[in-house]
Amino acid sequence: MVLPQDSHLERTDDEHQAVPAVVSQHALAENPGSDNLDPALAALLQAFWDTHQEAPGKRLSLARLSKRADLPMSTLRRTLTQLEDGGLVTVSIDEDGTGSAMPTPELLGLIEDLLG
Repeated sequence: MVLPQDSHLERTDDEHQAVPAVVSQHALAENPGSDNLDPALAALLQAFWDTHQEAPGKRLSLARLSKRADLPMSTLRRTLTQLEDGGLVTVSIDEDGTGSAMPTPELLGLIEDLLG
């Protein structure tokens, strides 16, 4: 998924603040017109938020993040790729295939707005 420059931000009519398009693309899960987050994205955001509350600035291994969010690795990687393309997560993959992820301050702010 390739996003044009600055397209990861869009305006919401309700809050008049910038919201990453990758989050809003996932926001409508099974019910268009509802305000429910995609369950995979919601689980990932919750895992990032819980970790941030316990240890701010801590990187999570992908294995730990998968377990904490209760997501299959394929779903986790797909969702992380979209968030990374939107500039909301930093993902590092090592030569052995292991990796880690860390949300940006912007994503943590959005999570706080959603979950806080």
